[in-house]
Amino acid sequence: MSRPSTGGSGNRVTPGEVSPELPPVEIVYPSAVPGTAWTANMSGSYTLTGDLAGMENGAMELQEAPGKPAVVDIDDPKPPGPEREADGGLRRWESAEALNVSLHQAARDGDEEVMMKILSRFSGNAKRRKINELDEEKLCPLHYAARNNDYQMVKLLVENGANVNRKGEDDTRAIHFAARFRKLKREQSEEQINEAALTQQNSVIQYLVSQGVHVNEKDYYGQTALHFACIRDNVTAAQDLLRCEGINVEAKDKQEMTALHLCAIHESNEIGALLISAGANLRACEEELLTPLHFACQSGNLELAQMLFTAAEKLDGWVTISQMVTDQDNDENTCLHMAVDNGHLELVQLCLEKGADVNRPRTNFATPLHLACVSGNLDIVKLLLEHNARSNALNISQEAPIHKAASYNHAHVVKYLLEKGAQIDRREKDNFTPLLLAASEGHVETIQMLLDNNANIAAVDKYDKTALYWAAQEDRLDALQVLLEHPLAMSLLEESDRYDNTPLHISAEKGYLGCVKALLDKGAFIDTKNEEEQMALHLAAKSGRTKVVRELVKRDKTIINGEDENSCTPLHLASIAGHTKVVQVLLEAGANIEARNTNGWTPLDCAAAEGWTKTAMALLDDDSPVDPTDKAKTTPLHLASSRGHVEMVELLLKWNANLALKNDAGLNCLDLAIDNGHKDVAAAIVNDENWEMAMRNKTTDHSGMATTPMRKLIRKMPSVAELVFNKCTTSNGLNPEHRKYEITFNYEFLDDMYAPWLQDMDSEKMSILSGESNEIYDKEHFLKEDVQAYTTDSNVLKKNHPLQIMVISKREHLLAHPLSTSLLRHKWTKYGRYIYYFSLIIYLVFLTFLTGYLVTVRPPYVDTADNATQASWERWSTNNSAVILVFSVIGKFIILGLAAFHIVKEVVQMFVQRMDYLTVENLLEWALYVLSVLFVIDLKAEDWLSSTQPMKENWQWEVGAVAIFLAWMDLILFIRKFPRFGIYVVMFTDILTTFLKFAVVLLLFVVAFGLCFYALISNQFSFRTVEVSLVKILVMMIGEFDFDSIFHTFEDKGDAAEYADQLFYGPVTYIIFVVFVIIGSIIIMNLLVGLAVDDIKGVQEEAVLERLAMQVDLTLDVEQNLPEFIRKRFVRKLETMKPNAIHTSALKAWLFSDSATSAQAIAKALNPEKTEIEKLQEQQEDLMEVVNELRYRVKNMKYQNDRLEELLVALVDQAGLQVDEEDKVK
Repeated sequence: MSRPSTGGSGNRVTPGEVSPELPPVEIVYPSAVPGTAWTANMSGSYTLTGDLAGMENGAMELQEAPGKPAVVDIDDPKPPGPEREADGGLRRWESAEALNVSLHQAARDGDEEVMMKILSRFSGNAKRRKINELDEEKLCPLHYAARNNDYQMVKLLVENGANVNRKGEDDTRAIHFAARFRKLKREQSEEQINEAALTQQNSVIQYLVSQGVHVNEKDYYGQTALHFACIRDNVTAAQDLLRCEGINVEAKDKQEMTALHLCAIHESNEIGALLISAGANLRACEEELLTPLHFACQSGNLELAQMLFTAAEKLDGWVTISQMVTDQDNDENTCLHMAVDNGHLELVQLCLEKGADVNRPRTNFATPLHLACVSGNLDIVKLLLEHNARSNALNISQEAPIHKAASYNHAHVVKYLLEKGAQIDRREKDNFTPLLLAASEGHVETIQMLLDNNANIAAVDKYDKTALYWAAQEDRLDALQVLLEHPLAMSLLEESDRYDNTPLHISAEKGYLGCVKALLDKGAFIDTKNEEEQMALHLAAKSGRTKVVRELVKRDKTIINGEDENSCTPLHLASIAGHTKVVQVLLEAGANIEARNTNGWTPLDCAAAEGWTKTAMALLDDDSPVDPTDKAKTTPLHLASSRGHVEMVELLLKWNANLALKNDAGLNCLDLAIDNGHKDVAAAIVNDENWEMAMRNKTTDHSGMATTPMRKLIRKMPSVAELVFNKCTTSNGLNPEHRKYEITFNYEFLDDMYAPWLQDMDSEKMSILSGESNEIYDKEHFLKEDVQAYTTDSNVLKKNHPLQIMVISKREHLLAHPLSTSLLRHKWTKYGRYIYYFSLIIYLVFLTFLTGYLVTVRPPYVDTADNATQASWERWSTNNSAVILVFSVIGKFIILGLAAFHIVKEVVQMFVQRMDYLTVENLLEWALYVLSVLFVIDLKAEDWLSSTQPMKENWQWEVGAVAIFLAWMDLILFIRKFPRFGIYVVMFTDILTTFLKFAVVLLLFVVAFGLCFYALISNQFSFRTVEVSLVKILVMMIGEFDFDSIFHTFEDKGDAAEYADQLFYGPVTYIIFVVFVIIGSIIIMNLLVGLAVDDIKGVQEEAVLERLAMQVDLTLDVEQNLPEFIRKRFVRKLETMKPNAIHTSALKAWLFSDSATSAQAIAKALNPEKTEIEKLQEQQEDLMEVVNELRYRVKNMKYQNDRLEELLVALVDQAGLQVDEEDKVK
């Protein structure tokens, strides 16, 4: 029976209780206490239950004895006392189950007894699976045991099914852990580690190998157990591994490193000796061709290097040693390079003793002496020179060792090299001498030493820069001061580079105030100019060096307005770069704020052109002129508008910049914004209180047509044009539902054919604008009588009208705007409708009489037909009817008169419109009136005055049929311009257009089936010819199949059947007919319906806009044909409309009202609801404003922090304190 778990020594267990920490116990079942029992739980623990009456408080005690499980004697429930402890005490041992100890923990703790208890609970595959399970560290129990070098635990695990080749993290096996870790059992103290313990450690590796582990197994990185032993300097593990059969001492990891490489790197010299003794390759190369000797020299492992040389000498004498010292890696480094580069003097000495080439270069032609000069190790330098190193050897940059020593401020090395014959003014590829290099790096000691040895202070590099120039350029103030103390320094103050920049120029440009002061104190000329005629002040101002600018103008204020080759002053350059603080300093010092450069620009022009708003604000605050004009009459507002600087535009408008000013091309600020595509700038100008000034301008487009900002906005920026429309539409402030709600429309920019700014300023027409005002409207906002249009060409007036431009540019939204619809309504109600309805009435009279004439006149076939009946003859024989008299006799002359009237009208219209006249509608009218004349005209003279019906020719009757069709079609064209019915006509035309696009495909199907049926049943009357067959197919597509007459007539007539009734190719005809029904009647017809239905919503929306476009065309056509004196009477600037009181009767409201001019439509147009996308865009813009504000604040905080840091550094320097800086730990 399993041992139930109860409490340990001193623990009290009551009935029904389970303790979380219960040791195993042996139960002595009671004989005197009936009714008690142990109940097994599913977890493997036990609970004492039952009647424990008679026990003390219903509980019992657990008793322990050394080496034995605790004993519970329920017959003897008294607690243990001194008498039990006198027996030697009871030792408690813990259960793996109770403490939830895992196999991994037991292996890690080295507790073999617990391990055996845990393993005893499993068997078979379950035990093997459990014992080889990996924990969260990807390690199995065997890995932990091998890691602890616990031979007994390893053996126990292997005997119980542990896989000796089980892979853990990074594919490591147990043998890797055994070789890597030297740790012994934790119970052993340092003093207890003896040879026996080491033997135990070795035995783990041997045991694993004996159990099937391959001694050369590699982990993920390609490292074997021998690699691990070398990394951890585990000598005993290495010895044990080297004793294993099949050990490969030349095994390489992924970096091609052998164990000997790792010994050199990690200074595992004792193992290295073992490897050398085992025959390891002394010159083995890793992936970069580095040998163990390279690594030994790199890490300073003198002992191993000596062992390598000793082994090589024994192996093959001087031959192998010579090869070792000449071996090179990928960068052509020898062991000597490695030793010198890392500053290992003894190794350098050793390599030289072994015959290393002291002057051998590597890839960049750097010799060991170059490397020694970089590190500044004077002892190595001396040693190399003693071995005949060349002191003037050159690397790939043509640098001698002295250049390297000077670059790294090793003055003592430089001095020694000079003593050994190095050239003090040796030049490298860029003509740098050691002094130039030292000056550029600010190495004061080296500079002083070189100068003391008579280095050429006047030497220049390939850019003609002196040492003094380099010190000033790199802000090496200490070095500069040392150089300035030289007797020849004064002559170098004005020495310039190839661009004529002096040291003062470059230090001022860089903002090095200390260098500027030092140079000026030594007498540098403050007004010296470079090749661009710029002084130091120009460069400082251009680069934003406020402190330097302040220092320069303090030294000499006469230079403040100096000009460069472009006549730019320092204030110009600072304004171009947007350096506001520099601008303020210059203005405070008296800079000329109205100075102009070669372009005629002031500093404000420069700031405006680049969009520097704060700079412009500083200039404006100092009374800069707002509208200075340059040679091209360009103002700052023009520059800002053309370049899209909306904030600058808003600033200038705030300072009352003139919107009406034009450049020499006649463009104002709004024109420039539109032409350059800056929508936000155009919107800013339109939103200004003086926006109307910007709208009153005339320019000429590429076609020579006059244009205005309004026209440009319609073409290029319809959203901004809508803003203008909104500003031209104002209300009286009442609720849109109020009866007295009024809307005032300003047509000045939309109906501007008489606008004064469109006139030719050199023309005599401008004489009408006499008096003090250029106003062309009277007090009632109507045109004055003597005002003339900007052109006499009525075609131009129509083509160039803003409404027509909206139609051409397809600006539907603008056409539907209340301003546009109101203007159309105004033109329509004042004169358009009268002319339209008059034309319509005239046409209806013409149509009525033409229709009556056709109906009453006797057709020619009545007199010529052989089978005409008496009834049909009597129908037309009555000659005294009033209807015939009116329509046939009198109507003939009315038709001819009206047709002649329309023909004359069309001729006049053709003369006026010229090429624009050629439209389908006009051609249809010509055909109608000509055919009508040909139809009603009598060919015999006696028929002209006859009261009887005239006889018509057959061709006349055919012409009449076509004419009557065209007449009613032309009526449809009239109706489409009618507000209420025109939408349906437009819908029809759009659907007809869609059908015509499909008609080509439809025709192919018709031809295909028509020819097929003609071939099969051409004997039948309906398919007797190809033409008839094609027409029959079209009819059949709409469902008129005549199935029985085609297929069953022959059967129905029987013997009476004729040739035309027969069906010769029945099966094929049936198949083709079924295919036709499917394709022609079902698919094609449904496709046509689908095309119409699918687009019906879009057609309805576009139909309204098309109707508006036609109204525009009709209105402008009418206006075009009106005499100018009549046209001028109806042109006005302002119109006030009461949309809630337009019509007095419901009939007029239904016929003539337009939903676009309703109060609700106007209010919606002026205050449109934002779409979801517009709302998201607005939120995004608000977010961007917040981000920009935060960015600006962060920038200011950074600037302030930099200023504080500079102040603190200055205070620390002045106090002579030294601050130890440390890297921040992230």
